[in-house]
Amino acid sequence: MLDEAQQEAKRLAASLRGINRDLTDSAHAVTLALESKPDQDTLMGCAATLEAIEQQLPPGTLAALIRVRLVRLQGLVNAMLDNDTQPPPTAA
Repeated sequence: MLDEAQQEAKRLAASLRGINRDLTDSAHAVTLALESKPDQDTLMGCAATLEAIEQQLPPGTLAALIRVRLVRLQGLVNAMLDNDTQPPPTAA
């Protein structure tokens, strides 16, 4: 799942280049954060950054296409957060 999230983050940053430099930098920061094994705090930061990117996207067709990629990445980050917060299985 982490590999998928890393790929999506790279794609998101590349897609944002044509829209807004600040948003591109934010997406690149998410990419960097996901390159190492992110802990819960890092994932929470990624989720917050992705939310901020979503709120700053302008209207339009290109932005709508980027939102699809953004929603997928948000889903991956949220799934990693959910997996990270579950207690370890108990031995039977």
